[in-house]
Amino acid sequence: MWRVLKSATIAAFAAAIFAAAGQSAQPDCVEWSKAGPIIAQNSLLPASVIYQMVQKKTGGKVVNQSLCNAGGRFVYKLVVLGPTGEVTNLTVDALTGQF
Repeated sequence: MWRVLKSATIAAFAAAIFAAAGQSAQPDCVEWSKAGPIIAQNSLLPASVIYQMVQKKTGGKVVNQSLCNAGGRFVYKLVVLGPTGEVTNLTVDALTGQF
C-alpha cells in the first residue's frame, strides 16, 4: 500500500512541476517575486486570500502560482494538488476571485 501511495505522490509532484514549468514560460506573466507591487497598485486580491478560497473549494493545496495579464485583466494561474494526488490547473480572476 505504501509503495502505491509513494508512487502516486511522486507522480503528482512531477506533474505539478511540469505544469508549473509551462506556466512560468507564458508571456504576460510576471515572476512571483515581482507580483507584490502589481497586486497593490491594481487593488487585486492577495494571493493568501485566493489560496484559502481555492483550498476551501477544492480541498487541495496550491503548489505553484503565477500572476498573469490576460487580455487586460489580471489572473492567478494556479497548480493545485488535490487531496487524492490529482493535479489541476486553475485560473482565478485576481480582482474578483472568480474561478
